[in-house]
Parts: sequence; C-alpha cells; structure tokens
Amino acid sequence: MTQEEALLSFGSPRHGFSVHSHSSVDEQRLEEQGGKNATELLAFYRQRCEQFHAEREQTLAHLAQIEIADLEESLKKANAALFQVKAELIDLQAENKTLKLQEQDDRQKIQHLLALTQPITEQVTFFRDCRPGTRTTYPSGRAPTPTTYPYPSTMHIGSEDMQERRKKKKQQQSSFVVRGNAPSLKNINQGILPSKVLRTVYMPNEQTAALTKTIENLQKQLESHQELTETRIQALLDGFAQEKATMLLNQQQLEEKSSLLEQQVEKTKRVLTQTTKDYLVLRHKSQETERLAHEEIFQVKQKCETLVTEKIKMTEKVREETQALREVVREEGNQTVLEFRNQALSRERDLHILKEQYAAMQEACTKRIQDLQEIAALQRRMMDLSADLAEA
Repeated sequence: MTQEEALLSFGSPRHGFSVHSHSSVDEQRLEEQGGKNATELLAFYRQRCEQFHAEREQTLAHLAQIEIADLEESLKKANAALFQVKAELIDLQAENKTLKLQEQDDRQKIQHLLALTQPITEQVTFFRDCRPGTRTTYPSGRAPTPTTYPYPSTMHIGSEDMQERRKKKKQQQSSFVVRGNAPSLKNINQGILPSKVLRTVYMPNEQTAALTKTIENLQKQLESHQELTETRIQALLDGFAQEKATMLLNQQQLEEKSSLLEQQVEKTKRVLTQTTKDYLVLRHKSQETERLAHEEIFQVKQKCETLVTEKIKMTEKVREETQALREVVREEGNQTVLEFRNQALSRERDLHILKEQYAAMQEACTKRIQDLQEIAALQRRMMDLSADLAEA
C-alpha cells in the first residue's frame, strides 16, 4: 500500500477490528496511528492546495500576458485606423475647400453672366497691369465719400458699351479729387459731371485668385499631412521604443535563464561525471560480489545436495517411526472409543431415569396446581358471599 493510498483511505473502517477482541493498549495504539494519519493527510492536502494556488497564479499570469498582447495588437490596429481616418478627413477637408472655391468661382461666373445681361450704369475705368491701392473718390462739390476696392470686381469690362464709356471719360473733365498711388488718374480728373462716380478697377488674371486659394489649400493640406505623418512617425517611434524595451527585457530574462541553464548543465555534468565514477566503482564491486556469490551458491548447492540425501534418509526413518506410532495410537484410540462408548451408554441410562423422575414430578406439580386453583376459587366464592352478607 503506497503513501497516497494510505492517506486517501484514511477514515475508512479497519478490517478485522473488533472492540471486544482488542485491549486498551491496542486502542491507544490505533488512536496514535489515526492522529499520525490525520497529520499526514493535512500536510498532503495543504501541499496540494499550495500547488493548486501556484498553478492558478501561473495560469492567471499567462492569461494576463495573452490579454495584454491582444490589447497591444488592438491598440496598434486602432492607431493605424485612426491615422487612416485622419488622412481621409484631411483629404475630405481639402476636397471640401476645393468645392467651396469651385462654388465661389461659379458664383463669380454667374455674377459675370448677370452683369452681361444687366450692365451697371456706372462708369468704370480699366487700367491694365497697374495694381491700385486703397482709393477714395468723391465729387468736389460734395462731402468726401470713401469707397474701397481691395480685390478684383465682378463688373462687366469687355463689352462695347464699356469701351465707349472709357472713350467718353477720357474726353470729359471734372473737378474730382483722387487719392491713391495710381499716377494715370491725373489725366482723367476733368470733364466728369458732379453726379457721376468714377471707379477705377484693377482686373488681374481671372484664375489667379482661384489658383492662389488652391495653392493655400494645398499648402494647408500638405501641412496637415506633414503633422499627421510626424504624429504617426512619433507613434511608430514610441511603439518601436516600447517594443525595443520589451525585447531588451525579454533578452535579459532569456540571458538570465540561459545562464541558469548553463549553470544547471555544468552542475549536471559534474553530477554525471561523479555518478559515472560511482557507477564504475559499484559495477566492479557488483562483479566481485557476483563472483563471490556464485562461489557461495556452488558451495550452498553442494550442502543442499548433502542435506537432501540426509533428508531422504531421515524421511524414511521418520516414516517408519510414524507408521509404528500410528499403529500404537490406533490401538489406544480403539480402546478409548470403547471406554467412551460404555460411558455414553451409562449416561444414557441415567438420563432416561432422570426423564422418568422429571415426568413424575411434573405430574405431581400439575395435580398440586389444580388443587390450589380449586382452593383459590372456593376462597373467592366465600369472600363474595361474605361481601354480599355484609351489604345485606
């Protein structure tokens, strides 16, 4: 019976145990053995519980590592998706700005077409390749009224009416005061009626504003992409640094484990060498012992053969003596049987006599009991009569 079977069978009924057949010393010994078994059982289950808790902690740590790895992978995927969404957002914003510019350009074209269908009655002077600054024009007979034109206008310029008006404006004279940085206005400040308004408009290339805004939007988009790329590169560098730190930590742990394993290997080699030496010595001793054992076995076999011969002789002698003793015992047994038979017959006769005496005694007792019952019945009747007389 192994130790585990003994521990697991603790508390089971013991075979062959009887309260009446054991003394107090045996009971005390069994109690001590039971206490010892209980202590061993408690130590065994405590060890099993410690092993279970250690395995549980190891399993929980492994599950935590797996969960951390899954979360890190999910975080990487989420970061990649986030950067992709940001890039798409930047592209959509750029497309939205482009559409806004296109919408503004379309509105300008629509206003231009509306101006073609319904020209303005104001007089417009066109100066090519001369960017005006902020100008204020007002009649000489009125209070000054500032008018600002910071950027190209949507006024109609290329029509024949506009050309005729320009020719008329060159021929007219008026007393207007013009402030600005355009030197070509000095020759047209005469011949203008007081009720008329002179407007000087600079018209650059029609696509310059749209292209400028497009370039600005592209520059902003490029800056956004650069910021996003820098952020992504920084995130990748941080992830790389973290992975590098993790790899260095794992490498350090592996190096420590490798050094421990190398030490264990060296120790195992030393133990193996010493064990090999001990094995060779023990093998030599075992061979020597085996040789001596063979010699002793040969001697013992010779002794056994001698003893077998003596045994045969003794067996024959014992058989003869046993046969003679058996004959003597048989005769004595027959004689003893005859004596026992005679004694049994005499005992049977005595028993028959006792049975007859018992039957006679039983009959006498039965008769006596009947007489006593009759006497008791008479006494009971007499008592009843006396009671009746007393009542009467």
